[in-house]
Amino acid sequence: MAMPMPIDTPFLEVKGVSKTFDGVVRALDDVSIAARQNEIVGVVGENGAGKSTLMKILVGVYPPDKGELYYWGRKVQFPRNPKEATKRGISIVYQEKGVIPLLMVYQFLFLGHEDKYVKFTKLQIDKMKKHARQILEEHHVKCNAEDFMYDLPLSIQKMVEIARAILSVRLERKDDNVTPIIILDEPSAPLSVEERRGLFRDILDMKKNASFIFVSHIIPEVIEFTDRVHVLRDGKLVAHYDLSKEKITEEDLFKAIVGRESSEYIYKPEVNRVVSEQVVLTVKNLTKKGCYYDISFDLHKDECIGIFGPAGSGKSEIIKTIAGLISFEVGVLIVGGQNVKADELPHLRLGRGIGYFSGETGKELFLNWPITKNISLVNIKKMLRKLIPMISFSAEKKMAEKIVKMLRIKASSVNTDCYSLSGGSK
Repeated sequence: MAMPMPIDTPFLEVKGVSKTFDGVVRALDDVSIAARQNEIVGVVGENGAGKSTLMKILVGVYPPDKGELYYWGRKVQFPRNPKEATKRGISIVYQEKGVIPLLMVYQFLFLGHEDKYVKFTKLQIDKMKKHARQILEEHHVKCNAEDFMYDLPLSIQKMVEIARAILSVRLERKDDNVTPIIILDEPSAPLSVEERRGLFRDILDMKKNASFIFVSHIIPEVIEFTDRVHVLRDGKLVAHYDLSKEKITEEDLFKAIVGRESSEYIYKPEVNRVVSEQVVLTVKNLTKKGCYYDISFDLHKDECIGIFGPAGSGKSEIIKTIAGLISFEVGVLIVGGQNVKADELPHLRLGRGIGYFSGETGKELFLNWPITKNISLVNIKKMLRKLIPMISFSAEKKMAEKIVKMLRIKASSVNTDCYSLSGGSK
């Protein structure tokens, strides 16, 4: 009869993991972390610290150059792909929205596992819906099994993603009592403050049936919601805190992450609030029914204005209207002294000098293209040779190098494909 494992035995443990890309970039250097049953383990670090690389090794996206993996104290092989990782009990929810908007909740939950609900070549839809309702109730996900994913708030979509990750482990292992390990790769990044707190309340409740590895840049979240924290810096493990035994401050964790006090690290320039009298953008009585009503403001040259409000207040829709992604119904929009049409397309607004960044890098980058081509794609005219309409590769490289340096993007070269960059560098 097998002896029961001690309560402090790591559920999952990696030892001495190293990974190098392109023979140059040392993403991970001898990193070891562990997760115990029914806990939330934080993994923190700056952009390019190696957090996402480590997570992708755990779910079989990348093989490690060296290292060992232990499951309940027993040495096992690293998974060769995400499906194999799921069979081991490990699944991941990425930062980028991973839902399929036009699917209903029950369809998304069982996507890829429909074969488990086939009888006599017929899909048992009623059984799937019933099981979906049970899953949603178990994990306190506040939606209906037949809701469309696009209709759900972002925080609920993220909860459905997490529920699906847990369900996938159970279905692959054919065991409803298995404790899955769910990796959350910056799940709160696209959410508002209220949505973040709601998400973490639900995750704390889900901890009864799962263990979580939580990757984040947001220090207060990590201190408030995790049980233990591993700190990575430049691919190395530099600190580990057990928050049930140690009391650490945000400053302590910040110093571990960057290697310096925040006062040394953060440059705080004197803000010059004197702006030009020149108005570059005017929004006057703008209305989009169901989104926002009677919005007016001016933006001056050399000025930065903020639009703040709770989830559903219409702030995102105002920004999308200015960028040309959605139209307005009433009011006036003036850019550079010219009235613009309500249905003017985004590329025309771009020509007027209005750029838009949503934060969803999966939609805004060609991930299999290098940095150079992603940058030159929207700067083609600047890349052309003077006499013949051909791209100057030297001009393309020069512009990319300038932007990489200016934004401190961590990459082995400007020819690095964007899929291999860290989330922050993307």
